[in-house]
Amino acid sequence: MARVIPATTQERRRERIVAYVTRHGSVRVEQLAEHFDVSAMTIHRDLEALAAEHLLERIRGGARSVSPSMSELGVGQRRQLHRDTKAALCAAAARLIPEGAVVAIDDSTTLEPLVEGLPERNPSALITHSLKAMSDHRRRVGMTGIRLIGCGGLYFAETDSFLGATTVAELGQLSADVSFVSTTSVRPCGSAGAALFHPDLEAADTKRALIAVGTTRVLVLDSTKFHAPGVFKVADLDEFDHIIVDREISRSQRDLLSRSHARVHIVDAEGNEHPPTAGRTEQEEN
Repeated sequence: MARVIPATTQERRRERIVAYVTRHGSVRVEQLAEHFDVSAMTIHRDLEALAAEHLLERIRGGARSVSPSMSELGVGQRRQLHRDTKAALCAAAARLIPEGAVVAIDDSTTLEPLVEGLPERNPSALITHSLKAMSDHRRRVGMTGIRLIGCGGLYFAETDSFLGATTVAELGQLSADVSFVSTTSVRPCGSAGAALFHPDLEAADTKRALIAVGTTRVLVLDSTKFHAPGVFKVADLDEFDHIIVDREISRSQRDLLSRSHARVHIVDAEGNEHPPTAGRTEQEEN
């Protein structure tokens, strides 16, 4: 896996501006300047740069979201957000791939660095419904020894992937040693403790099918996904063997994860684990 390069203060602020604007719908420059404790001129420059990348829309005196609050951001937007965190999480996730394993990876932008780093782990095959992952397999050096099993169906430009009944049916005929998924939302969910949710039904169904493909199941997510909007349930946390998350999670978020049976890996900005913890304590299991 390539060396993780931490984001600059400016990049982090701009990521958070996008999240803030998306959450509020529209905001004024003065509101952002106060919230992020920077000058109005700095905010103007940030908004111009983010608008140029189509991550938000400039309006008179401020900016507004280009995505409804209950919809997932477009794939182009999501690829620009939390890039250093995603790389660090995938560096940790890659260590769970045994040599020669069959791996299944979903269409999340969070997992795109994992696809790019596969040649270093030398799996025998990749199962995916992500068009970008298929394209990366075709173009990236070192992929020729990794068999590609692409699951097609109805293409969705919003996710740059194939989703829905046909894709689910194809996944149902496959098996992998390890399956990796990410998610839009993790929320408390009844007696199960917590569960994954997604704002789109087709994506939720497809993620559920990809999880089932793996003998070992791995959830990879960053701390912004907790309590985010999500309507359709994907899976309970108890369905996973490993959960990989960044160190920005709060104590309450750690407690939520600890209620699952998964091994929780808390990862720093360099992709190192600090520290590995079990989902259940030894006392709880006995």
